[in-house]
Amino acid sequence: MPPTLALLIGVVFILFAFRVYPKQGFTASGALFWPTLWYLVVATRPVGFWLDLWGIPLPGDSGDPTDGSSIERYFFLSLTLIGFWILSRRRFDWGMALRLNPWLTALLLFMAASIIWSQYPFVSFKRYIKVLGSIVMALVVLTEEHPLESMLTVLRRCLYIHLPMSLICTRYFRDIGVSFDYSGAHSSWNGIATTKNTLGQVAMLGILYFSWEIRRCWGQQGWRNVHFIYLAIAAFLLKGAADSVSMTSVSMAAFALIVFHRIQALRLQPSAVRPFVRLVFGATMALVTFFIIHSVVVFAEDSVFGKMITLLGRDITITDRIYIWGEVYAVAASSPIVGIGYGAFWIGRLVNIPWNANMSWVLGQAHSGYVDTYLQLGYVGMFLLAGVLFSTIPKLLKTMSENFDFACLRITLLLTIAFINVSESTFLRGDHHLWFMMLLVLWVLPPKPAPATDLGTPLPSPR
Repeated sequence: MPPTLALLIGVVFILFAFRVYPKQGFTASGALFWPTLWYLVVATRPVGFWLDLWGIPLPGDSGDPTDGSSIERYFFLSLTLIGFWILSRRRFDWGMALRLNPWLTALLLFMAASIIWSQYPFVSFKRYIKVLGSIVMALVVLTEEHPLESMLTVLRRCLYIHLPMSLICTRYFRDIGVSFDYSGAHSSWNGIATTKNTLGQVAMLGILYFSWEIRRCWGQQGWRNVHFIYLAIAAFLLKGAADSVSMTSVSMAAFALIVFHRIQALRLQPSAVRPFVRLVFGATMALVTFFIIHSVVVFAEDSVFGKMITLLGRDITITDRIYIWGEVYAVAASSPIVGIGYGAFWIGRLVNIPWNANMSWVLGQAHSGYVDTYLQLGYVGMFLLAGVLFSTIPKLLKTMSENFDFACLRITLLLTIAFINVSESTFLRGDHHLWFMMLLVLWVLPPKPAPATDLGTPLPSPR
C-alpha cells in the first residue's frame, strides 16, 4: 500500500472514532483541549520535530544544551498561562489544594529550593517551570465537573491519534517510526513516540483503557465497539519489533490489568479492597527497595537475589543499567544529602558521567526514576518522594466511597508507574506523559458538591 494512502486511511479512521464516541453520553468541556494538547505532545515528539517535518521554518539552534528549544519553551509556557487562566476562572483554591497534599507540596517546594544550589540554575528554573505547567494542566482536568470522565477523555483522545499513527509509521514511514542500534543490526519500534519504551507505555495505557471501555459499554455495543480495533493495535504495538520487545512495558501491562480488574471484581466487597491494595503496594515497594539495593550492591548472578532478578525476566545487569547507576552514583557522591539540584544532572555532556566523553550519544536519564530523584534531590528528595507515595494510597482508598471507578483507576496507575520507575525514569519530568498521569493520581482535591443540573449522563459502571 502506498504510504500516502495508508496515512489517509489512518486519518479517516481517527476522525470516525472521534465522531462515534461522543454519542456515548458524556459532553467534554472545551477546556480539556489544552490538557489534551499537552499530553499528546509529551507522549509523542517535541513540537519542533513536527514543525520541521511539515516544512515550517524554525529559529536557529545554538547547539548549546543549556539553551534548550525556544519553540518548546514558548509552547509549554503558553499552555501553562492558559491553564492558570482557566483555574482562575474556576476560582481554584490553591491554598486548600496545597494543604490537602502536604507531602507533594513539600516535594515541589524542595525541588524549587534546589535551584539555588544547582550548577546550572537557569536550566533548572526552566525545567521546573515545565513541571509547574504539567501540574496546572493536571488540575484543569481534576477540577472538571466529572473528573473521571475528563481524565479518560484526555487519555482517549491521545490514544485515538497515537496508536493508529504509530502503527502506520512503523510500517510505512520507517524513518520516523523505526530506529536502529549502532550496529544497524537490530531495530525497535518508536511509532510517533521518542523511544520504544515510551511507545510501550502508551500501548500499555491503551490496553488498560480500552479493555475497561469495552467492558463498560458491552451492554450497549457488544462486539460492535470500535475500541476492539484500538485494543488490537495497542497489543500489536506493545509486542514491538521481534528483536526489540520492551519487556518492562509488557510486564507492566499485565500488572496493570490484573490490579485494575481485581479491584473492579471486589466492587461489591469494599472491605476486601483495602487489604488487597495494601498488599500489592507493599509488594511493589519491597520490589522497588530490592532493586535500589541491587543498584548499589550488585548481587552475584548465582546468588539467591540474582536468581530472583532473572526469574523476573531480566538479566543480572538489568540491560546494563547497573553500569549506568554505578557511574552516576560516583558523580552524585559530592552532594548525597540534597543532590546537585533539580534538572541539573542530565544536560547534554555537562554534569554527566565521564564515560560519555568519547561517545557519539549522550544519556538523558538514569533509567530509574528513583535513581534520578536521588541524583537531583539527594536523600531528602528520596524521603519526600517516599512520603508522597505512602501518603497517597490511604487518601485514594478513602475516595472509593465517593467514586469507586475513579479511585480504582488512580490506584492502578499509581502502583504501575511506581513499578515502571524501577527501570525507567518518569518521576519529576514535566515533559513525560507518565508524570502527567501521575499528577492526575497524586493531587487529591476536596469533593465537589453535587451539581445543580446534570451536564451529561455518565457511562454505566460495570456490574
